Amino acid sequence: MPRNARLGPRPLEDERGNLALVLAAMTGLAGLAPSDVVTRRLERARALIPSLDLSHPDEQDPAWAALLDAVTVQETRFFRAASQLLDFRELCLPTLFEGRGGQPVKILSAGCATGEEAWSLALLASEAAQANSAPAPSVIGIDLCRHALAKAKVGKYPAGPPDALREVPTSYRQYFLQQGGDVLLPAHLHAMTQFMRANLLRLPAGLGQLDAICCRNVLIYLTDSARHEVLRGLVQHLAPGGALLLGATDSPPPKLGLRPWAADTVAIWRKDAR
Repeated sequence: MPRNARLGPRPLEDERGNLALVLAAMTGLAGLAPSDVVTRRLERARALIPSLDLSHPDEQDPAWAALLDAVTVQETRFFRAASQLLDFRELCLPTLFEGRGGQPVKILSAGCATGEEAWSLALLASEAAQANSAPAPSVIGIDLCRHALAKAKVGKYPAGPPDALREVPTSYRQYFLQQGGDVLLPAHLHAMTQFMRANLLRLPAGLGQLDAICCRNVLIYLTDSARHEVLRGLVQHLAPGGALLLGATDSPPPKLGLRPWAADTVAIWRKDAR
């Protein structure tokens, strides 16, 4: 290993330079754009820096994984931006369930954080499957943060305050279970939902072809080139006619074969059919 590959031996007065080097490495590793939010989180996690191998940033390396756990933003809520999810229910899901030939619908929550988005999608898709007498759908949540994924897999959340269900439409609150001071998800949603660690810049081939992908409030933390790379990868996994849900301020670049699902929908895109 090169003498300066690890940052520990560098003098303390070089700490700011160390942080800049680490941020540059994280940009290459996970596409994170320099920002005040990322810089503050990196400064709070400075104790992790001496263990890093800067010559080979790798999200599988325990030191880099720990830093990604500390720096990535994990803000999410049940039915966040509920109006978009309800549009997805009304406009997209009926189409996605047509002509399946017994094959389950597959949905991806990309950048799922602690899982509330994935569970919300599972609830909507489960309802649609029952309405269409279709097999239970498959919902996959992916993220880089190990702590967030561990919480997502358990599916147990503090009830509040603030109220964990504050954005859940009234008609869906009946599906959430209350146990002590926690909110839990019903067993049938656990049976159809899984979570895995993955880098959005290098999506695992095992995801296969997906009928819908939700990637909201993730791209805003990435560089322009990383955003384009992530979107290209997601669209490659999206089935023709599939739905892509983005954040309200996200706009996919041209030539990806996407068009608005409907004139009055916000940030819901449809992949052109071949």
